[in-house]
Amino acid sequence: MRVAVTGAAGLIGGVVYDTLVAEGHEVIGIDRPHEDWMEAGRNTEDATAPSRVTHHFDLAEASDSDWQMMLDDCEVVVHLAADANPSNSDESMLRNNILVSTNFMRNAQIAGVRRVVLSSSGLTQVGLEIELLPGGSLDGQLIGVSHGTSTTSTYGESKVFVERLGQYYSKGHGVECIVVRIGTVIPNESEHWERGGRLQATAFLQADVSNFFSAAVGADFSSWDPQSCAGHSKVPGFLLTAAQSDSPARFIDLEPGISALGWTPIEWPSGPENLP
Repeated sequence: MRVAVTGAAGLIGGVVYDTLVAEGHEVIGIDRPHEDWMEAGRNTEDATAPSRVTHHFDLAEASDSDWQMMLDDCEVVVHLAADANPSNSDESMLRNNILVSTNFMRNAQIAGVRRVVLSSSGLTQVGLEIELLPGGSLDGQLIGVSHGTSTTSTYGESKVFVERLGQYYSKGHGVECIVVRIGTVIPNESEHWERGGRLQATAFLQADVSNFFSAAVGADFSSWDPQSCAGHSKVPGFLLTAAQSDSPARFIDLEPGISALGWTPIEWPSGPENLP
């Protein structure tokens, strides 16, 4: 299958790209010009990152004809390209998250892409975490899709927009869309044990990144009933889920993704020395 990955030179994009290549897919990598992401300090220690990029574009400046060229004959696209730094400017969120995602979805639909996988974030619900404290409205529960959104940044709001955009394209244009609220992915995974706390609680180990996105690209979820998940959209072909590892301190519900896509997080390692 021909699959495009935007943000292919990034940390998550690299894991996804390599996984899909290993599974035998024809993978088209899309990312910014090499000098741009080097200057920005993105994943600069990964010497293999440049080899994953087929098309170099600042996606905010890509024309519709550029997009059509990049997405030509792609059946699935994993859209990871974004400004993921919540401290960056509102202008950057508008440009790199909202504008780029809007242009991407329009062109994916025109190009006949069957399925898109859109990256969202746990920061769409970060404002709910205070309710997990003793006496809070979510005390003893996991935060799930039924609890809605609560953001604390323009970044979080830009990802709420992406979630709604995906639902719109499933409802209005019949594009299969999986939106994933991605957990915390870091280069040095031993820090999940060294630092603990929220970093470990929201950990998304690279082995699980690989497992999840493999399922997101290839799994048939047409028989999954969205009414089985309280609060989930009933739009056919649309799936919103969180994806993280099964940390002992995890406070995010991984349904409906586990049921709909049939993926399973690895057993949480007892220590960093046991990482896969």
